[in-house]
Amino acid sequence: MEFPFTKEEVKILKKICANPVFKESQPLPKNIGKKPQPLHHLKKIVCNFYNIKEEDLSGGRRDSLFIQARRDYCHLAFKNTKFSTTVIGEKIKRDSSSVLHHLNKEPFNIDKILNE
Repeated sequence: MEFPFTKEEVKILKKICANPVFKESQPLPKNIGKKPQPLHHLKKIVCNFYNIKEEDLSGGRRDSLFIQARRDYCHLAFKNTKFSTTVIGEKIKRDSSSVLHHLNKEPFNIDKILNE
């Protein structure tokens, strides 16, 4: 089995790791500066506009009303928050590719939702 580093490279890496700057540093938290509340708030707004339950928005039904609500939610969440498509998809129990699919299509009632 070969090592990916030479002995000289290992010595250099050990010196770098021994540096007190690296010993005192801690990894950043994953959701720094991001609060999960805006997505929940947007979810309520969309559900109230379409008169559906939050479970229906994240459910598996493919009725056009639910699809329209999901698409508008994805557009609102992506444009108005800093969350990734993965996080947005988790809130509606969808994959990030499903969120991207919704984002590639035109929203249905986004202007009416924002005006309410």
